[in-house]
Amino acid sequence: MKRRLLILCSALLMLAINSFAQKHARHSNHKNTLASPAEDNYDIKYLRFNLNVTDTSVRISGDVSTTAVVVGSSMSSYVFELDTLMVIDSARVDGVWCTVTTTGAFVRTLTMPWTLTVGSSFTAQIFYHGVPPPGGGFFNGVTHAVSDHGTQMVYTISDPWVALDWWPTKQSVDDKIDSVDMFVTVPSGVMDGSNGVLVNVDTTTTPGFATYHWQTHYPITYYLISIAVARYSEEKYYHHFPGSTDSMLIQNFFIDTATFNPLYKSNFDSLGMIIDYFDSLYGRYPFWQEKYGVCYTNLPGGMEHQTMTTIGVPNTYVIAHELTHQWFGDCVSFSLWGDTWLSEAFATFDEQMFYNHFWSPAAGLAHRKTLLASAISGGCGEVFVTDTTTANTLFYQPTVYNKGQGVVTMLRYLAPEDSLFFKGLRTYLQTYRYSNATVADFKSVMEDAYGGMNLDTFFNQWIYGKGHPIYTLTWNQIGSDVFVKLIQAQSCHASTPHFSTPLELEFLAGSLDTIVKVYNSLDTQIFTFSWAPAMDTVLLNPDVWTICRQFGHSTRDTTFGVNAVHNVPIKNVSISPNPTGNNWQVDGLPEDSALALTDMNGRTIWQGKALRGVTTIPGDKLPPGDYFLKIGNSNTDSIKLVHW
Repeated sequence: MKRRLLILCSALLMLAINSFAQKHARHSNHKNTLASPAEDNYDIKYLRFNLNVTDTSVRISGDVSTTAVVVGSSMSSYVFELDTLMVIDSARVDGVWCTVTTTGAFVRTLTMPWTLTVGSSFTAQIFYHGVPPPGGGFFNGVTHAVSDHGTQMVYTISDPWVALDWWPTKQSVDDKIDSVDMFVTVPSGVMDGSNGVLVNVDTTTTPGFATYHWQTHYPITYYLISIAVARYSEEKYYHHFPGSTDSMLIQNFFIDTATFNPLYKSNFDSLGMIIDYFDSLYGRYPFWQEKYGVCYTNLPGGMEHQTMTTIGVPNTYVIAHELTHQWFGDCVSFSLWGDTWLSEAFATFDEQMFYNHFWSPAAGLAHRKTLLASAISGGCGEVFVTDTTTANTLFYQPTVYNKGQGVVTMLRYLAPEDSLFFKGLRTYLQTYRYSNATVADFKSVMEDAYGGMNLDTFFNQWIYGKGHPIYTLTWNQIGSDVFVKLIQAQSCHASTPHFSTPLELEFLAGSLDTIVKVYNSLDTQIFTFSWAPAMDTVLLNPDVWTICRQFGHSTRDTTFGVNAVHNVPIKNVSISPNPTGNNWQVDGLPEDSALALTDMNGRTIWQGKALRGVTTIPGDKLPPGDYFLKIGNSNTDSIKLVHW
């Protein structure tokens, strides 16, 4: 039997490692994804693609029109990016033919026939053809592949900055395109999957070919635009939202349909159920008026192209991961490449949420344990990416994904109430809907959701700090008194010399157990508890709420606590009511004892002295959550107070 117990523990104020702003400003070695500052002179509003593609070659030909608004003081040239292996045949602006010059490997400059002033709009049309640069692996602009059963396919991946391999682009994560029309002409029998709604398939204009017209009116980041062509079989249906007359299209493009593993199809047929679950957590699927679906390829993983994921594995937790990106990453996008965790950490977090909901809590816990083992595999792993010059560092799985999801899990554990965590996420998604957000934006929303809790220390340690805490745990039990000593070391002490964090402890006594929550604020910290069953051991972090590891096993020291001297005999102190929605009344304190009330972040929010008889601890203006009343000068004796 497991039961939750409100129990005595201690907390101590710890100053923030540095101010949040100072930490954020110190990072460097960031890649500016814009190849030229001149690209900042315009803001893209609309794209129109007109491409010719086959399923047997990566060769592309056609034209792309970019409609944009001038945001610089003036603009006499249109600068964009396109690899030099792609040959520009001609170009024009607002119908006037213009000259294009090339600088380096991919910076193209179109000299405009006139100078435009701020607020002016223009449309630049680039006609081009060519074979994109050869490559391999995941981050390859255009890939040609053949399935195990002989189906040929061509698909695009533009993440993080290889859109220039296949179309004339501006690679800026914070310049979302308002709408896109995608026309892709393919040989008859070949199909194209892309973003948005399939408006039309024209099979008559060009004999032997079909032109697929896709259209999206949701803002979209450049690297989420995609095409995937193969001899697909389309499977679609309408998913009906519970308790509503609304419905949305689910549209999947599968290959090798005759031999497609029935289990694979069954997994993808679960999309509607997964959408409903994530809707309940984060609000309605953000692109429901268009669609969601997948294009199956041989991609070694999945890529969250907006409204139509390109995927190469049928695992349901990967399906859930990519679907989560439609909220985190696609609808609300990060503003800096160093903040990729704002996308990947949440998608990875939802893997364990998926397991917990659809499989079992044990399956969710097992997945968290696997992710934790990866997250702590590097001694100085950092969630914020300081080196954004390569895709390997931007998408480094142990830190950005796995440690990042652990940070999200800890932020949930820090919440005064679990519902406030998800309320904060919904507010964040609604506030920055179809736009971009920074870590500061996210932090501010969560602080508000947590009733004004200061999260500087949390973000400085876990996002901008490096490494994780390593604990040595000893314990003893004398009668019904339980003593636990935690000694904290750090895996990357030079960067983050201390972690101040909540922790979970589990007491085991034969068939009985109980879980307590403590706040570790010192490198060496002693906690005292009252629990009568004869204990066998103490487990650290049993439910994997915290990123940490333990040195050795928990050991019992029978001398520990024998001569313990406390400033105040806590067992003689009574509190009423606890929990409360107002103030706490504390009786049994020696007169003039020093008192300090701290929150779960270790921040002192009230100080005073005990009165003769009953002392009132003010709580009527506090947000819901857990608090600690520190008594006297002891660093180890505190009483946990709970506010509704």
